[in-house]
Parts: sequence; C-alpha cells; structure tokens
Amino acid sequence: MWIVTVRSPRGEPREYVLKPGKTTIGRKSDSDIPLPDESASRNHSELHLDPSDQSIVLVDVGSTNGTFVNRERVTQPRRVTSEDQVRIGQHVLTLTRRDTEPGPGSEVISLPGTQPLTRDLLLESLDHHAVLLYEVASRLNTVIDLDTALREVSDMMRVAMGADKCQVILAERFSQLHDLGFPVSIARLALDQRSAVIIPDAQANPQLGKSAVLMRIRSAMCVPVMSGEKVVALIYVYKTRPLARPFDQSDLQLAVAISHQAALTIQRTRLLEHVRKEQRIRQLLQRFLSPPEAEYLLQDYLQTGALPPLSERTITVLFADLGESTTLAERVGAKRFSEILNRFYHEMTDVVFDNGGLLNKYMGDGLMAVFGVVAQRPNPEERAVKAALEMLQRLDSLNMAENESVEMSIGINTGTAMAGYVGTDERIEFTVLGDSVNTAQRLQTLARPSRIIIGPQTARAVEGQFNLKSIGPVELKGKVQSVEATEVLRPERQPRGEA
Repeated sequence: MWIVTVRSPRGEPREYVLKPGKTTIGRKSDSDIPLPDESASRNHSELHLDPSDQSIVLVDVGSTNGTFVNRERVTQPRRVTSEDQVRIGQHVLTLTRRDTEPGPGSEVISLPGTQPLTRDLLLESLDHHAVLLYEVASRLNTVIDLDTALREVSDMMRVAMGADKCQVILAERFSQLHDLGFPVSIARLALDQRSAVIIPDAQANPQLGKSAVLMRIRSAMCVPVMSGEKVVALIYVYKTRPLARPFDQSDLQLAVAISHQAALTIQRTRLLEHVRKEQRIRQLLQRFLSPPEAEYLLQDYLQTGALPPLSERTITVLFADLGESTTLAERVGAKRFSEILNRFYHEMTDVVFDNGGLLNKYMGDGLMAVFGVVAQRPNPEERAVKAALEMLQRLDSLNMAENESVEMSIGINTGTAMAGYVGTDERIEFTVLGDSVNTAQRLQTLARPSRIIIGPQTARAVEGQFNLKSIGPVELKGKVQSVEATEVLRPERQPRGEA
C-alpha cells in the first residue's frame, strides 16, 4: 500500500493510506487530505492511484498558489513516485510504499543502522526539508541563550517527527549519558563513526539495553551535532507509542538538517554568552581599576578563564573619609550635599586610578583603595602616599569651587592580606581581608583634620621620598599591640599637631 506523509512546521507528521482512485487534497475540512494552510485552495489538487499497476498521478485542480513537485510547479497531470517531494504552501507530502509481503519490484524502505554525516548528506537534507528548515531557522535565530536554544531544538525535533521524547545532550555532559538514560552504546556508535544511528525496532535491538525495554521505546534515532570536525552535542529522539511508524530516511534527513541549525545556534549563543560575560567582567573591572589596567586584567581573564582568586599577598591599603559630613549635610541640605559628595567621589577616584590603585569601594562619605594588586605597577607604597597628597590637593580645589571648608582624613598601611575576586558569574566583588586592612582604617581615624597617617611598613618603604614626621606608638581600637604611626606632611604646610 501507499502511504502519504504530510509534514508542516506547525505540527506532527500525519499519515494517510492512499485509496484506489481519487484522493482529494485541499483546505476544505472534508478533503481526504486536509491542509490547514492559507496558501492552499479549498480544492487544491488530487492524487489518482491506479490499482492495476500501483502508479500515482498528481493533478492540480486550478489552485491559486500552485502545487510543486521537486520545486517545479505542476501545470498538467504528473506521475509521482517515492522519489518525489510534493509541496503545497508550507506542507510537504512524501509517498512511501509499504508492503507486508514484498514481491519482485516492490519498493520497500531499507533503513541503514548508521549513516555517516557527510557534506553530501547535509546538503541533501537541507534541500529536501527547505520549508521546514525555514521555520526552524526563524525560531532559532531569535534565541539568545543556550538553555532556550536546546529546549527549542528538542521541541521542534519532537513535533516534526511525531516523536514522544527528544533530548539534546551537550558534549560537556557526555560523561553523564548513562545517568541521563541515554543508551551509551548508541551514543558511542554515533560519536565514534560521526554518524546518525537509526533503530527501527528498539524492542528487538539489544544495543539499547534494558532501559529501552522498561521505557517501552519502539523506535529510536541518535544524531551528532557537528561544529566542523567536533561533536558539540547529541540529539536523541524516540517513540514509545505502539502503533507509531518507525523512523525513516526522511526523518533522518530532517534530523541531520535540524542538527546543522542546532550547531549554528549553539555556536551563536555561546559566542553571545562569551561577549556578555566579557562585558560584565569589563564593567566590573572598570569599577575598580583605570581603563588601561582593567583591559590588562581582562585579557588575562580571557586567557585563563578566571579572575585572580583570594590569595595571600602584600598590599597597601588607603582609607579616606570626609570629616563632619553629617553637620555639612544638615547645613547645606540633601541635594547640595549629594552634589558635593558626587564631585568628591569623582575627583578622588581619578586620583586613585591615576596612581595605579584599585578602588575597592565607596563607604558612605569615604572610600577604600588598594595598591599593589596589579603586578605591572611597582612601588605601591609610594603610589599610595602620592595619591593621598593629591587627594588633599584636590579637596582644596573642591572647597574653593564649592565655597566650603570640607576636611578629610587619610590612613595608609602596608602588610599581608587575603586579596582577590570572589562571587559568581552574575556578581563578583574584589575583597581584601586581614589585620593590615583594619590597621589602615584605624589609622585613618587618627588623621583628623586633613592629615595623612601611615603605618610602619609603608613609612619604611617611602622614607626619603616624602616629608615624614614620626608620631610614635599609638593605641588602635581592637589591636592588642601599639602601632608605630608616621604622618606625611604636605609640602606647603606645617604639621597640624600631634596625634
């Protein structure tokens, strides 16, 4: 008998047994083969089966948009065979000869167990399913993330083949195939031979294993998703319905064509994710670093795939804080205070970046900066002290411009700390932890008004480069032992007094 299989982008394949004589095709619901397609006429075409020789003739009955056989419009009655593809609008019709007892000359579909994914097979598949692939490409081209892409491919494959289940397994999960219920032997065959694998009768095929029997799988197919010579995923599709037709050559071609679209989509979504991640990291780094240093660290990240994690290192930490900010806010009002604070942050951030520092965070009316994190910038102690002096100079300019007398205290300390980037792909922060950090903050509280107080290791590193004045041992909150403190004097000013 002859079977007509109707495929469309919007639904599962439908099969019709071709009866002797005339079979009507059209948009009318009472047609023998109804086509719910706006491009189809109510009475579109007919198939005529001659029972004497089993020949089939296709006749277009004056349709508006035409009937096409192998992309050629039919203008007169035409004999068709299983080698031909009939298209009406978005619907594609194929003919299959099925004989329960094949005789001489009968056409019976012969299903290969495997079929290599050659370029010729791909081109043939793309050509044979151009209508369906137009819809597939339209849907996949709007997808911008990988998870959605995999779901779309699975749904389209399942619907287009009338299957009950479709899975798309990425290469990074191949080691979990057994846990995912994926027949490992079939997967290995597809991977090793770079071939599509069809199992028409799963119940009679021991390669699928016990899981196929338990899941009542009737027919199965596995197709590699190729990107060049590399397998980036496997598509596994199967049917469980007892009367479901086995997968055939047309299904294999469709699976190969969709796998090609899937490969392009996987490549595109991964590239988009890479670009998005690069943008997130660049934005993150530009919060902490000057643009050149952010770009330097970004390039290192792109090579290694990770930002420097928390590790023990020697760093120089600077804390700067505005004095009497509460009084200032009360006097000038919230709007005016926010304008002054915004300019303060802008000016001080520029100073940190100009001196190769990393801006760790803003803290209410102050900030914390770290020097010595970026390896290509030497002498972090010197750069930190230089930044502190420039900060006070910028503050003088700000006070003059704003007609205010805002003061700022700065504490600097050098020592060992845990420093690095922590967090997830969605949120990453630069963190510094340790006693040397706490000491820098305590020194800042001693530096009022508008003074720079530094710790002993910083002082030793910059001795002879700046005008220093020893303060001597000081007691700091939370520390058992006293700390040798030193004041950095501004060149144009005399010391304001002892701490």
